[in-house]
Amino acid sequence: MTDVITLHLPAEARADQSRDATPRERRYYVWTVGCQMNVSDSERLEAALQGVGYAPAERPEDASFIVLNSCSVRASAEERILGKLSEVQRIKRNHPDTKIVLWGCMVGPGNQSIFQSRLPMVDHFVSPSAVDEVLALAPNPIYQLDEPALPVARWDHPPVSVHVPIQYGCNMSCSFCVIPLRRGRERSRPLAEIVEECRRIVARGAKEITLLGQIVDSWGHDLPGRPDLADLLRAVHEIPGLLRLRFLTSHPAWMTDRLIAAVAELPRCMPDINLPVQAGDDALLKIMRRGYTVQRYRELIAKIRDAIPHVSLTTDVIVGHPGETRERFEGTKRLLEEIRFDKVHIAAFSPRPGTRAAEMELDPALAVPEGEKQLRRIELERLQEQIATERNARFLNQTVEVLVEGEHKGKWRGRTPGNKLVFFSDPRDRTGQLANVRITHTGPWSLQGVLAQSAGESPMLNGASEPLDATPVMQGAVTQ
Repeated sequence: MTDVITLHLPAEARADQSRDATPRERRYYVWTVGCQMNVSDSERLEAALQGVGYAPAERPEDASFIVLNSCSVRASAEERILGKLSEVQRIKRNHPDTKIVLWGCMVGPGNQSIFQSRLPMVDHFVSPSAVDEVLALAPNPIYQLDEPALPVARWDHPPVSVHVPIQYGCNMSCSFCVIPLRRGRERSRPLAEIVEECRRIVARGAKEITLLGQIVDSWGHDLPGRPDLADLLRAVHEIPGLLRLRFLTSHPAWMTDRLIAAVAELPRCMPDINLPVQAGDDALLKIMRRGYTVQRYRELIAKIRDAIPHVSLTTDVIVGHPGETRERFEGTKRLLEEIRFDKVHIAAFSPRPGTRAAEMELDPALAVPEGEKQLRRIELERLQEQIATERNARFLNQTVEVLVEGEHKGKWRGRTPGNKLVFFSDPRDRTGQLANVRITHTGPWSLQGVLAQSAGESPMLNGASEPLDATPVMQGAVTQ
């Protein structure tokens, strides 16, 4: 899950608009918690609000239209939203004309009425991804959009890296997941529509596209002709000006040989795959309804690493799911030690209403005590920190290619092809450029470096040192 994000505009655009004379009645504030799909929805909403004459507010009290984009994957996310609602309730007391919208996965189809008595400060409840519905609630527009806000974002100044949803909903039935209940059945967007949106975003300045879906590698199975994600990657890859291409989040059941081959063959498709495993024990995977075994997962990882030797692999793990004995937990721990992922997103199980696992949690024979859940989470986090530290250490004194996303605390911030976070200093504006950076310090979560001093220093593409003349020359590339 991402950190809370208050605004999603590029910093320069936000600064320009915050300095103008737009009155409070035409200012909005969007606050988001949750996955990258939520972030993308909020980005689209902000672009649409600007299209009808709104400007962003830095603080909720300065806005007449407040939207909280919610997540219900874990109880902690809902608690953060409820805390934020308490804050905006005070604002509404001082400014009764403020309109407040609760949006996102907390508000699934048909359950709006559940919240109306509990959350009287909220004026409207809107289901996930319904950008047009939220936009229609804005009280003081001065323009009308000439096309729907979705599915195409109306970016005038897109950030360097943009997330583009290619699919909504989910058809899986994982025991722990509330997403199918809140976002509905899986719907794939047409290939031509996605490519045109990506083309428009890149033409306006974006350099990297990440294709998003709840089960992104199942994209296309419900479309005429049944195209697959490999077809879409090849089509988006050809967009002029695009430097990098990624996708999130995959499921082992849909990770095909064609998709692996596309990632291996396409130079702008980054060697970066997120493949959630959730547990390292067959009995627990069956309880979770994941549809694969540990051995099948191992074989898939081996196939990926064979085709893409320097791939960066990340995964998701849940600890404390009902039925997870200590022995089954140890299986997960052994799998992490064996595969040695670059990053692992670890969560303690949180029962979500309406899921099979929430019912199982009521059985004392199956439920894992909360304290034990947290101990297991900490144990895996410490293990993964050690693994990540060791894996990142191989970058020390190597030169890596970094796509610079922006400035952070006086340094430039960007990512390698393998999605390693890198910081470096330079007096020039490097935003949106590819820079060759020699790594001078490594840690488990990020790398620090300096700009390479000569063209003879070869960038590492996620750990694979290659001569510069073997690297495709692309718009915005920096060779020092």
